[in-house]
Amino acid sequence: MKPGKLSFAFVSPLVLAACGFPEEKPVIDETAEVSPLKQVEVTPIDAADTIDAGLSVGSKIPEGAVLATSEGEQRIADLLKDGPAVLVFTRSVEWCPFCQTQLKAINGIVPDIKERGFDIYGISYDNPGAQDRFAMNQMLEYQMLSDESSKVIDAFDVRDPQYTEGRAVGVPYAAIFIVNQDGTIRGKSVSRDFKKRPTNEQLLMLLDEV
Repeated sequence: MKPGKLSFAFVSPLVLAACGFPEEKPVIDETAEVSPLKQVEVTPIDAADTIDAGLSVGSKIPEGAVLATSEGEQRIADLLKDGPAVLVFTRSVEWCPFCQTQLKAINGIVPDIKERGFDIYGISYDNPGAQDRFAMNQMLEYQMLSDESSKVIDAFDVRDPQYTEGRAVGVPYAAIFIVNQDGTIRGKSVSRDFKKRPTNEQLLMLLDEV
């Protein structure tokens, strides 16, 4: 990884997810109106907010890691055949406004991410139907991947351990992993506080440093 002024914030910490999908393909109402996002402030992350959690930079992603879409299973290894990727692990597209705000904001820099040679994917434990509704309503230009069983979240070692009951059991830390085409992790950021996440500018700077 090239040296740079953001190295202090990201060499230790950014992350992703996988798996189960419903027996029947969900029906998406393509006539549904766009749902406004709840207005929240996502605080920019800094070195003090990052934690040394998740797979380390230089290690390989888990072999056989499988996520789900409404079309069926999706192996991470197959996604990487098209090139390196940015994996954005997030808590929920249904009930976490900080996640919703981050995912919508990232939509504005998809062309910049692709210009740098990367694809980008969002990962959460929501089912594919919920992800499809969110992606359609917010007009996302990148794919969401489902990890209902949190198997991929656990394989990346980013499950947030503070939740032992209720709907948040199995959610990941807010994390981003930059993954090379051969599956090597080139950079990451993992936040100790789900309200603090990399801004678009910080994410692009991280990509420029790997």
